[in-house]
Amino acid sequence: MALTNAIVAPRYGAALFALASETKQIETVGADLQALSAVIADTPSLLAALSAPEISPAGKQAMVDNLKKDAVQPVANLIQMVFDYGRIAALPVIIDDFKARVQEAAGVVTGTVTTAVALDEAQSAKLSAAIAKRLGVKTAELTSNVDPSVIGGVRVEAANLVIDGTVATKITKLRTALLAR
Repeated sequence: MALTNAIVAPRYGAALFALASETKQIETVGADLQALSAVIADTPSLLAALSAPEISPAGKQAMVDNLKKDAVQPVANLIQMVFDYGRIAALPVIIDDFKARVQEAAGVVTGTVTTAVALDEAQSAKLSAAIAKRLGVKTAELTSNVDPSVIGGVRVEAANLVIDGTVATKITKLRTALLAR
């Protein structure tokens, strides 16, 4: 069975997080990964080029060396390792996994909140505090989405949890219950 990036990335992310924690380099490693993520986003063909059979191994290694040039040792080692093992395409997922582990360790959860109308700052802060308390974390960083089709109420998606208190969902459940009778 072939291992996908979704399976492999958490392994690399966990190992990198453990190493960064052990060596007290979480912030430095995080900053380097953020910079690497920006390079990958700004150069969409980079990862494809590093996997392309048309480019010589020496040419690919030169690109990898350029990526590693200013990175701290754990990040440089990660870049070289995923390249050597043919997992360079997993790099963005590994970076996301590392970020999620840093946020989890800091007691921060991210998510989205969907409402029919925009929330003001006070409402957003109150909702974030309530979600943080419910999930048992220090902080909930919620991104607001406005979707008039929810009619009213709030839908929160955070930490693999969906809390749906929207009027649209309640109407759908009521409709289903009435049709079932």
